[in-house]
Amino acid sequence: MLASLVGGPAASGAGTGGRVLATGDSMIQYVDAALSQRLERRRRVRVASDAHVSTGLSKPSLLNWPRYAKQQVRRYRPRVTVMFIGANDGFPMTNRSGRSVGCCGKQWRDEYARRAMAMMRTYGRRGRGRVYWLLLPQARSGFFRRVFPAVNAGVRKAARRSGNRRQLIHLNRVFTPGGRFRSAMRYRGRLVTVRQPDGVHLTPAGASIAADEVVAAIDRGHALARPRLGGRFRGPRDQSKASAPRRR
Repeated sequence: MLASLVGGPAASGAGTGGRVLATGDSMIQYVDAALSQRLERRRRVRVASDAHVSTGLSKPSLLNWPRYAKQQVRRYRPRVTVMFIGANDGFPMTNRSGRSVGCCGKQWRDEYARRAMAMMRTYGRRGRGRVYWLLLPQARSGFFRRVFPAVNAGVRKAARRSGNRRQLIHLNRVFTPGGRFRSAMRYRGRLVTVRQPDGVHLTPAGASIAADEVVAAIDRGHALARPRLGGRFRGPRDQSKASAPRRR
């Protein structure tokens, strides 16, 4: 099914080169491959995949993401960073005052926003990078039903506070409108299975649709257009909120 969905928006908008970093936890897997198919096949764009399974912003003992983001920027120097993370979150976090806060109340969301905001600013590279952060589509059942909306709330708050050039990709609206889980959806006139049996991850076909959303947002923002002197991008400034999903 993935191959049959590849090649839609990829042909629109001519990129002029650069590096895209696709990173996050297991949620970014399949999405990174679909982005590579779209961006590397027709454009002079390199997609670097850097996925770390079972990690999360709320479990820094396994990987401290705000610190690791700085290492990624030094290594890859991405013009565009695509982040998809949160399936392993929900752990208690220690906030700046030293207090441990459990998921998924306001204090937990605030701390998640603080960590996400630090990463957004790092990936932004002082105006030389664009950040596209994918919001989680709602899970089918279990504790994830509480965690995913809390993660998304934290990310939305981070995007509002971190300035321009950070855009959210509302996959929650694409795959689970109104918070309603669905394992399949109609896309371009076809019924497509978009969620894996675990009720959390996207299938390869679902990841292909997610990549369509990302590439369309990159094209709208001219994020891979030729930069001006001094490293600034040519094109309109990003908004912290993405536009509503396109009608299918």
